[in-house]
Formats: sequence, structure tokens, C-alpha cells
Amino acid sequence: CDIQLYRYYQCSCRCSWKGGKRMKKRQRKVRLIRAAIQLAFFIFYPALFSTAFAGVKSIFQAIAAHQQIAWNSFLDVTGLLLLVTILFGRHFCGYACAFGSLGDAMYELTVFIKQKVFHKKGRHGYPEKAVRILQKVKYILLAFLLLSILTGWYASLQGMSPWDVFSMLTARKLPNASYKIGIILLVLILIGMCTQERFFCQFLCPMGAVFAMMPILPSALFNREKCPSKCGLCRKRCPAHLEIDGDTPLSGECICCHACQVTCPRKNIQIGPVKEREMVKE
Repeated sequence: CDIQLYRYYQCSCRCSWKGGKRMKKRQRKVRLIRAAIQLAFFIFYPALFSTAFAGVKSIFQAIAAHQQIAWNSFLDVTGLLLLVTILFGRHFCGYACAFGSLGDAMYELTVFIKQKVFHKKGRHGYPEKAVRILQKVKYILLAFLLLSILTGWYASLQGMSPWDVFSMLTARKLPNASYKIGIILLVLILIGMCTQERFFCQFLCPMGAVFAMMPILPSALFNREKCPSKCGLCRKRCPAHLEIDGDTPLSGECICCHACQVTCPRKNIQIGPVKEREMVKE
């Protein structure tokens, strides 16, 4: 009997080790694919974010001037990204936004330094309660920017925009002295990116606020089958601390980074409606 228990224990350990190894291999593969896509967009289309917001800005500028809204190249990008978000979720944020990719690079560099230099494992970040509160800041910022456009005060903000500074740098242009406030804000955002995964995207991105308010088709939402109640790996790994349960009040905060999907040891998470299969027993 003792021999059988010992063999069973050995088999369980081997299966657990192999399962963990497969999961790490799957995570590494997804990270590499995502990093390659992010790098490609960062090199060839770094201004998509600012171009999309310029389309939103042009609408409110026309309204403020009591003019008819004229379709322009900015609105081409804005309309395309909004359509993609409705059909497929916020994959632009997770894979194509250059500012978000910069945030990922800054955060992962910080994690690497923390592990190699200070020998501290794990991923750092803010408590869930703080994340929930800070996620609302981007909606306040969006409302402030749109209100400043409608009141004609937006022109006085020239030189204060950190994403204008970022766009100049990606276009290999150095901002002049009139952008010193924007440069300072960009530096502060870079520091914030080191402290929390997707700091700018979650808390300060006005275009992210627009995307988060878009209705997303059920076929583009993350869902999961019944999982053990004590697991919670997907929520712990999610930078936004989201429950993976389809259409929820916070589902718009999902940036479609797929971290939850590759972290799940049982592969219970998928995009779209959950397919019926034998449920996991606790």
C-alpha cells in the first residue's frame, strides 16, 4: 500500500512539473508573438493613438465652431479603431498602441531589474482598490479635454501634451522649449509605467476611455468555465484585476493582453461564449 502511494505521489509530481513546464512554454510563446506585433506597430505606426484622438478632437472642434463635421483622414483612423474595438475588443490597446507598448517595456524592464538585481520575485503593482479608483481618472481627463475644446480653451494647453511630445520623439523630432511641461509630464508617466502594468492605458489614456465605453460584441469577450473557487490566477495576473466573466460593468477595462488566457493552467479561458464540456470539479 505504501509503495502504491509513493508511486502515485511520484506520478502526480511528474504530471504537475510537466504541466507547469507546458504552461511556461505557452506563456513564453504568446509573449514573443505579442512583443513582435507590438514592435512592428511601434516602428511603422507609432502615431496611431494620437491620430485616433485627433479624429475625436476634430469632431468637437467643428461643434465648437458651429460648423458641419467634415470627414477627414483622422476620422478614418478613429472610425476604423472604434469598429475594430466593437468587433474584437480592445486588441488595439493590447497589441498595437505604441504608447501602451512603451508602458509594457518599461514595466517588464523594472520587473527584470527587481528580479536580477534585488532578487525579488513576482510582479508588482497597486492594490485592487487603488486600481479601481485610478481607472476613473481617464474618464475625468477625457471630459476635461473635450470641454476645453468646446470652450475654446484647448489652444492654451499647447505644449502640455505628453503624447504630443511622444509623437515628436517617435518621428525623430526633438520638442522645443515650449513643450517643457509636456516633457515633464511624459517623464512622470514613464516613472508611473515602472510602478504599475499598463499605468497610462488604465489611468490616463483619453482614447482608452473612449474605447472602454464602446459596446463590444459577446463573441469578442473573454469567458471562462467553472473554475475552482480558490484559484484566481487569472484575476491575479490581469493588470486590471478583472473577473473573466464576459460582459460585466468592468469588461471595457480589458485591454486584451491575453495574460489571463495563457496563465490559466486548465485552459478554461477563451474568447466568445463558453463551449459546453465537463465542468471542473473542486
